[in-house]
Amino acid sequence: MALNIAKVANWLHQVDKARAVVGWWPSQFATDDERLAYKVQDAFLKKQVVKQGPLVGYKIALTSPQILAQTGLKGPAYGPIRKKRVFEHKATVRADRWTRLGVELEIILTVNADVPKPKAKPYDKDSIAPYVGAARAGFELIEDRGADYSRLAVNPLIMDAGWNGGSLLAKPNKDWAKLDLGDLKGSISFDGKVVREGHSGDVLGHCYNALAWLANKLGDHGKTLKKGMIVSTGSMVACQFVPPGSTATGKIEGLGEVTLKYKLPR
Repeated sequence: MALNIAKVANWLHQVDKARAVVGWWPSQFATDDERLAYKVQDAFLKKQVVKQGPLVGYKIALTSPQILAQTGLKGPAYGPIRKKRVFEHKATVRADRWTRLGVELEIILTVNADVPKPKAKPYDKDSIAPYVGAARAGFELIEDRGADYSRLAVNPLIMDAGWNGGSLLAKPNKDWAKLDLGDLKGSISFDGKVVREGHSGDVLGHCYNALAWLANKLGDHGKTLKKGMIVSTGSMVACQFVPPGSTATGKIEGLGEVTLKYKLPR
């Protein structure tokens, strides 16, 4: 039986509102068709934007060895970032508004011009570089709905917005272009204690490779990156699940840091 796109999008919308646990994906909503999964993502996005604001960029998932080992999946994949889920430098989120909150440490790029659909040949690290207007450190906030990582498949992740629950951006760094973005160390700490470390070069070798992949993939889907969009290029560390009541800090050397308080409700 053919997958009903609207039915899956409606189910995801209800799950999201209820903050329900989805240990593994219902078999009736499964598909091996990646393009169909992205169509579900688009339908779900139309529901998300009503309260979460318009599309302002994309996240890229499954780009580094730590993430691939953690999930057992192959990538990359992309998901939409919504305006009201973008935070600056320091943010506080409430534990009762998440099913399970994870943080991933990423270089977040800003696109400085509309990126045309690739024509004669696909974008690569060098040809996509002129479209980068800024780079910042940041967290991607992951809402994985309590997924059982022994049962994951990539298409459900695609359908569910790539698990993007938000983006937290460090302060702008005027000297970002002087840095070797492919050779930076980063860490995540909880309440001042380092819990994971990583390296920016683990993300497809360089964050520009991730951006090039995204521009090419969007082109395949009849979409393009627009001026001012942000792109969360993929985590250099495995996703770290924040204990309620804790403060998470993400640092990328020379680029910046972010702080997220995961607040228990009174």
